[in-house]
Amino acid sequence: MPDAQITGPFKTIALANDTDLPYYVIPFDKRGTCEGPESRQHLIDHAGEYSDIFLFSHGWNNDWKTATDRYESFYEGYIAMRKSLDIAVRENYRPLMVGIFWPSTALVFEGEKAPSIASGAEGNASAKELEAHVAPNDLDRFKALLYAPELDEAAAFELARILRPLYTSEQDELMSGAPTEAQMVAAWKHGTLSSKSITDTADVGLAGDDDDDTDAADLKAASFIGSLADLARNAVRITTVWMMKDRAGVVGSTGVMSLLVDLLNASQARVHLIGHSYGAKVLLSALCTPSALPRKIYSLFLLQPAVSHLCFANALPGTGQPGGYRNALDRVERPILSTFSKHDVPLTKIFHLALVRPTDLGELKVAAGNGEPPSRFAALGGYGPRAAPNQLITDIKSAPDAYQFDDKVRLIGLCANRTIDGHGDISNPSTWWTLHNLTR
Repeated sequence: MPDAQITGPFKTIALANDTDLPYYVIPFDKRGTCEGPESRQHLIDHAGEYSDIFLFSHGWNNDWKTATDRYESFYEGYIAMRKSLDIAVRENYRPLMVGIFWPSTALVFEGEKAPSIASGAEGNASAKELEAHVAPNDLDRFKALLYAPELDEAAAFELARILRPLYTSEQDELMSGAPTEAQMVAAWKHGTLSSKSITDTADVGLAGDDDDDTDAADLKAASFIGSLADLARNAVRITTVWMMKDRAGVVGSTGVMSLLVDLLNASQARVHLIGHSYGAKVLLSALCTPSALPRKIYSLFLLQPAVSHLCFANALPGTGQPGGYRNALDRVERPILSTFSKHDVPLTKIFHLALVRPTDLGELKVAAGNGEPPSRFAALGGYGPRAAPNQLITDIKSAPDAYQFDDKVRLIGLCANRTIDGHGDISNPSTWWTLHNLTR
């Protein structure tokens, strides 16, 4: 990451009308503390000079280069599309681009091809990172358990006791709370995919999600077969999913929320939010945490969001409470758009397994038919929104087929099977076209 004290835009991107699009990147630590305060202040000081502010948040496993490359690729593709379609730039249009950077790579299998958590390998970055979060008096025992050839039931429960403080539930969209030790062990046991071979951790969305080109047809149906040797590996993987989910909520509800409120106060610009994967949780937490916003956000575009498909629900099953992000529907002027794709292996095959509770196992459908969500934890980016008021499911469009939005429809799930082939495949002509229609 470059000097956190950089002042002003990170760089500029040339627009079609021979002007420059300023591009800020605002970094936050895992607690949501801004690590680039001078750039943040420069952004706030100059926000009033712009007509439109685009705020983009990346998802899990994005280092600095991956995140900034993603932002530039998306906007450069968007600008090139406008130019190729000869879309006129409206008078007085002055856009500003902001990318959020938050630490989403910690505790992730960083590109290793054959995870060796249970083999005693010394170089495993994920395990080393995880050690930093374990209570000091438990550290030696944690290492012994993690690198044991296999775990018996008693050892698995001991590992769960050590890791349970990491399973928090900040900004949980299902109000489900942290799991018990028994629920953790059950998830570790049942969170193993049985397939002909899963040798690349990109396949499970815990590393290299931006390079996920796995064809879902290559994966056999998941089955709940967990061996004792798998438990330590699954403990790290599933703890990672929980920690990154929680961290996205913390960063969003603290640092990004404050930035969003300041931008709304400092300008009259139309503010557009774009979030990918756990970046959707970052932005939804920022949007929904304050008791009120200075004014409405203009648009919200969620790309393969890694949040529950019930997060906007009027009433959650079993509780009757609204989904944790239900009030987002009232804080955005345009309909909220959210893509989902059956080709997104992490969000259709894996995500809900990491979050499952024993009480859900009876209803869990491993290979849900007709695109039905396999559990209440199923991802929005895998199955589309359910149980929300005034919602619509439709296919994503491509140019020149224009959308006709009805603002009475507050939420639109965009089935993107045709154009999104993997979890990271979110910068393409159909998503650029959709953003144009949403923000025009």
